[in-house]
Amino acid sequence: MGIFSIPKSTKSPSTLNSAGVATLGGVQVTLTLLEKLMDGTSIPFVKGAVGTALEVIKIAKAIQSDRDDCENLIRQTTSLLIVILGSLKSKTEEEIPGFLRQGIERLSTSFHEVLDELRVIDKRLGKRSSIGKAKAVLYHFDNTEKLKGCSAKLDWAMNEFQVTSKVDSCLKDLENQVELRTGQAELREGQVKIQADLAEIREAMKGKIRDNAALSLYSTVMPANPRIFGRQSYITKAVQLLLSATSTRIVILGPGGMGKTSVALKIAYDSRVIERFGINRRWVPCDQATSLPLFIDLIAKSLGIPPSSSNDRFGEIVAALEESNILVIVLFDNFETIWDLEGEQSAIANILSRLASIPSVSFILTMRGIQHPASHLIDWTSPRLPPLTPLEMDPAQEAFVKISPDSEGDPKLPELLRELDCVPLAITLMARLAEVGEPITELLSQWKQEQVRLLSQPGGDRTSSIEVSIRLSLTSLPVRMNPDAIPLLSILARLPGGASLERLPTICPSITGWKGALRVLRTAALVYDNPDKSVIRMLSPIRSYVMLHHSLAEGPLRDLRNAYFELARKGKAYHGDAHFDDVLTELSKEEINLDTIILDALHCAENKEDAITAAIWYSHYLNLTQPRANVVEAAIQVARQVGSNQLGYCLEFYGDALRLLCQDDAACLALEEARERQIQLGNLRAAASCLWMLGDTLRMQNKYDEARSKLEEARRQYVEINFLSGAADCLLGMGAIYYAQGRPDIARSTIEEAKSQYIEVGAELGVANCLQALGLVYFAQGQYEEAISAAQEAKLGHTKLRDPLGLAHSVTLFSNIYYIQGQYSEAYSAAEEARLGYIRLGDKLAAAQSIELVGNILFKQGRYEEACHCAEEAENEYRRLGNSQGIAGSRRLLGDICRMKGEYDKAWTFLEEAKSLYSQQNTSILCSMGLADCNSSFGKISRLQGQYDNAIKLLEEARKTYSTLGSRKKDADECTEEIKLAVMAWDGREQAD
Repeated sequence: MGIFSIPKSTKSPSTLNSAGVATLGGVQVTLTLLEKLMDGTSIPFVKGAVGTALEVIKIAKAIQSDRDDCENLIRQTTSLLIVILGSLKSKTEEEIPGFLRQGIERLSTSFHEVLDELRVIDKRLGKRSSIGKAKAVLYHFDNTEKLKGCSAKLDWAMNEFQVTSKVDSCLKDLENQVELRTGQAELREGQVKIQADLAEIREAMKGKIRDNAALSLYSTVMPANPRIFGRQSYITKAVQLLLSATSTRIVILGPGGMGKTSVALKIAYDSRVIERFGINRRWVPCDQATSLPLFIDLIAKSLGIPPSSSNDRFGEIVAALEESNILVIVLFDNFETIWDLEGEQSAIANILSRLASIPSVSFILTMRGIQHPASHLIDWTSPRLPPLTPLEMDPAQEAFVKISPDSEGDPKLPELLRELDCVPLAITLMARLAEVGEPITELLSQWKQEQVRLLSQPGGDRTSSIEVSIRLSLTSLPVRMNPDAIPLLSILARLPGGASLERLPTICPSITGWKGALRVLRTAALVYDNPDKSVIRMLSPIRSYVMLHHSLAEGPLRDLRNAYFELARKGKAYHGDAHFDDVLTELSKEEINLDTIILDALHCAENKEDAITAAIWYSHYLNLTQPRANVVEAAIQVARQVGSNQLGYCLEFYGDALRLLCQDDAACLALEEARERQIQLGNLRAAASCLWMLGDTLRMQNKYDEARSKLEEARRQYVEINFLSGAADCLLGMGAIYYAQGRPDIARSTIEEAKSQYIEVGAELGVANCLQALGLVYFAQGQYEEAISAAQEAKLGHTKLRDPLGLAHSVTLFSNIYYIQGQYSEAYSAAEEARLGYIRLGDKLAAAQSIELVGNILFKQGRYEEACHCAEEAENEYRRLGNSQGIAGSRRLLGDICRMKGEYDKAWTFLEEAKSLYSQQNTSILCSMGLADCNSSFGKISRLQGQYDNAIKLLEEARKTYSTLGSRKKDADECTEEIKLAVMAWDGREQAD
């Protein structure tokens, strides 16, 4: 039997479809009488639509092939007319609303198009006996497609006229119209027949029309060409594979919600695939198959092979395909649903294998997971396509904005998409929420609170509910069969940073079969490996679902927490320790997980003390690398609640983090309280440490007298307990104060003393810090060779000890040296390097100072617009930090830029503001130099404006200040030259007078 040749049915019409056929006979009688009911009206476009519809029904009834498609078309046509005629009731043409008229006219056009297609099919069938077998096969292919296309032409009307919700009431209205017109002799005889027909139609419609989806139950019509984003390279590779041989077999793999179906459809609608396979692109929706026989029936229906009573249905399919020898491509969508049927996998593998052996057959499978099915039987086309992964950010935004155009350009959209891990289904569902007016910021907040529940619709399917999509993967056969799979998944879900394969035995010691469980989870695409295969990760929506629906037993949860508490305790390591580098590397990879586990334990665990200890040492690590206060701040709240003796340490590390983050006032409050608590508990070293940090914080606020007092007291306490490294810390701080006060000689001797103490106790980091500080002193004194030598040694030390903050300070010193020496390109590169380092560390003040330095370098290069941008950016950051000295420096730079552009009034205003701010600061070398910079610029403007006496006065004042600092000798010489020019101009003017 040829593929699509249509055998005569051995069944009676009533057996084939008793309800459908019996109904269809009455439908034409009823519609004919309804047409007569319309004869008395003057609405020609309605009567024309009814007439065309009758012709559609007449020809569809006459076509003896593809009966399912014909009957579906007749039911659509009948139900549409019932709704239209029932809605019109006794309206005149003038009473019909414009939108309804337009809809009926459009429907009439659609009926005409359907009628034309049906006439072609009917004509072909009339010639079937006179054409060859091959052409008959091709015609049948095309006829099947045409009938499906006819039905598709009416889909819009089914929705627009709301057929599913209105058909029942419209049937009743038609019955009432018949009763009203029983006085007409012609109709009185047919009244009983009409009402019986209408009752019969309504009964049939209950099962056929009430829900439009029911019409396409087990539908094998290929869905429409989808809209897709960011998969073009993947699709191109797939198309190339399909065209590479006569018979090809490819699988599109990946997690649920990744867009596998859309990609498969996009491949099928590619013009090159259409050119190769034409209408022979067949769709098998495997999720409609609940059994092996139904799966085989779906394949047959997709291929257009008529129903039969044969006991070897699949044999018929194979025979038809082999006999036809027509190139066919079959798309098996959601193949995992049939593959996971318990006890049927071997049979399904044999079906696929047999289809793969037919030279004219190609197929595409979409399937959850990462493993090709039946690889032992099927030679899948190479190279195999990799599993689909989440979208990149650009196509993810494009997909979101296509659904919700008002979201375009929203600054929070990238953050929301990152929260969703750019999973296509999650993007689509979230975008639909945005489409109806939910702001992105609100959706972001809701997601963080509700997680996966936000994207789940009651009664939804895999395409409309993220929970349904994920549940299908979690209930797949391999996951159900492995008792360790879900427990392991529950552990992995609690590690948003991913789980190190090396650490898994420590994380889940109670799951002895974790290796086998992990293989199952990988295969089901519930987890995935990072590129170097060292870390197991989970997509955000899956992780959220597991956290919501699969709680972790107390034993495994305790094991998980203990493993990460032990890791956090490694954070007590310090620069110079034997394994410090290894500790930094290990902790840096686990920061996200440490945050999550420790914060969760602080709030949920019964034993809070272990969680508090972990928070303290983890914060110690953070303060050495990239300060953050969120974890230790949470620990403070818990420590207060439970009355923990560790509260003092929590406050100490909290204060340290705040001072490193330039939150000086809050830092001082925390450190004062921490010191008091440590004194009460007799922790003298911790109390002295708090005092030293207080002094250093006051130093950064330019409160030099208070700072020196705190540091001297802290040094005394350190000496009393013989902690020389701490005493050296205090000396280094005092040296920095002397430097800031313009006392370079005493600064150098104090720093040298600190350096000696660090060397004595073997504190390499302290030595590196002293070298960096000595470099600054040499730089200020104009001893550049010595400054460069010290800076190089400091940089080597900070690099060796992996101290990113010290390294950034050393690079900044190099930038300043290059700047003073006029090597602006080198200065710019170093300043940019330092700025990026400070940004990574979260040191906002130092980052702002680097931006200001870059602005000064650009100014010297004559790049005034870029310099202005830097000055404004730095000023904004200084204002956020409340740093008046920084604001003054930015204003001074803006004044100099305006001066060079000839905007003297504007320049004068900026410089006045800067001078005022500098004057309000405590005496420091930086403020003194800032005032000198302002006076120098004022003097230059005054000279250019002919105010020579004022210019000479201001320039001389600036020159004197510059002369006190070796690094500003060039500026002092420049003032001298400006003074000479002013004097010459003044003398020339007096002589002229």
